[in-house]
Amino acid sequence: MKLPRFLIPSIITLFFIIVLLPIFSMMVVPFFSEIPGSLASDCSLFDSRHLTLARNSLGLAVGTTALCLIIGVPLAFLLSRANLWGNGILSIISIIPILIPPYIHAIVWTNLNDYFKCIFHCDVHSLWGAMFVLTLAYFPFVALATQGGLRRIDRNMEEASLLYHGRWKTLTRITFPLVMPHIFSGAIFVFIFSLIDFCVPDILRVRVYPIEIFIQFSAFYNERAAALFSLPLIVIAILLIVLQRWYMKDRAYIQVSLGLAKEITYNLGWFIIPACCFFFIILGLSTILPLVVLLNTAGSFSNYSMIFSTSIEQILYSFILAFIGAVLVMSLSFFVSYIIERAKTLTGTLLGFASFIPLAIPAITLGMGLIKVWNQPVVSIIYGSSFIVILGYIARFIPFSTIIGIAGLKQINPCLEEAAFLSTARWIKVIRGIVVPLSQKSLAIGFFFVFILSFGELSTTLLIIPPGRQTIPIKIYNLMHYGAHQMVAALCLILILIIFSFSGLFLLLYKKFTKNIRCSL
Repeated sequence: MKLPRFLIPSIITLFFIIVLLPIFSMMVVPFFSEIPGSLASDCSLFDSRHLTLARNSLGLAVGTTALCLIIGVPLAFLLSRANLWGNGILSIISIIPILIPPYIHAIVWTNLNDYFKCIFHCDVHSLWGAMFVLTLAYFPFVALATQGGLRRIDRNMEEASLLYHGRWKTLTRITFPLVMPHIFSGAIFVFIFSLIDFCVPDILRVRVYPIEIFIQFSAFYNERAAALFSLPLIVIAILLIVLQRWYMKDRAYIQVSLGLAKEITYNLGWFIIPACCFFFIILGLSTILPLVVLLNTAGSFSNYSMIFSTSIEQILYSFILAFIGAVLVMSLSFFVSYIIERAKTLTGTLLGFASFIPLAIPAITLGMGLIKVWNQPVVSIIYGSSFIVILGYIARFIPFSTIIGIAGLKQINPCLEEAAFLSTARWIKVIRGIVVPLSQKSLAIGFFFVFILSFGELSTTLLIIPPGRQTIPIKIYNLMHYGAHQMVAALCLILILIIFSFSGLFLLLYKKFTKNIRCSL
């Protein structure tokens, strides 16, 4: 189908201004900055300190990725292929850790530092401690990616293998190799997220590149040095994204058996006991223990009442910003996804790659780019308002919504749109009458994920929040540095409660919505 002439230039221009311009502005700062001094003199920053930062950053990313693979892959196979009771419920429960922002995990384990030393003989304020905390926050990414791959395997291939080989050979020689690209993708995303994370290393006092970027920009006001420290992270992350895109390109992971074949399940026998113990240990460390520690630290109910009454403005402010940001991200990503999926041209391919670039940018660097672009006399009204925070949400989280949008559009046959054009020549009517209704599920999921991520966002907001304004994460960050541990714990619980409540409401509405669709069919 031929897209309207105005659509592609308009969406690309909007995408470039909101998403790419802040990123590119920071990438050219080291070479065209007006700050006195040559690039060579600024590069003196990259001496032994550079080696320490590189060692810590790469060590943190590699260690976290390895631990997430050790936990996430077996967990996904247990939930998708083992005869565990209530696999559906357990699959939902396994996603809960991803709803808790990583900096809350860091706050919890800071309070448990004495126990951490006794068990692991290591201080949580260390590189190993940061690996442990990030693993508890990010292992669901590997588990979800692996489960997605397992659901897309053609069951006929596994069943054919079972006719001649045992279940173990089928698992190791057929199932695992077919799922490997999804495992690889999940591992790359965990590596990038760990490499560019600011909050956890900041709380646990681990010197990595994002911390140095923040120090150079906010403490020394050295924009060029901050941009230089950003370049290694950006280059590594972009190369990994290119590798991931190339590895997954033209690979088909679709179920051609029309969903009629019964899903293959492996009987664990006596091994089901250690498997259940493994699941509940991970669940306990990543979900139950943080909630218990926060409840214990927060103290009496009066503390909750006080912090809620003094934070109601920040709660409403965070909710409104996250809601508006999620709506705008969903709207823009829908058209970006549509161009990527339907425009089989070089433009669509380049836009597809560009939509992944924000994943490779440290949140602190993105905040610096937003300040550089929008802190100008012509657009000062945007920089001085809350809209700058919404632009930060769009620039940072649009890749997640775009990925979900592309997956939804792949399930819509383009012939339906071609048939609709036989009765109308208006493209907007086809989009409104055919594409949007059939994309409602992916749009809803994209809105949900962006809202949750925006509601708990801290790193970028920390730099661009307007004076006199605070979101809940910003208030938690400030109270934590004042040593108000009870108030921090109570506000963290309020944040988690809002996220859990919104997630539960979304899940109920989503199930009701999908049930109505099935009934209508």
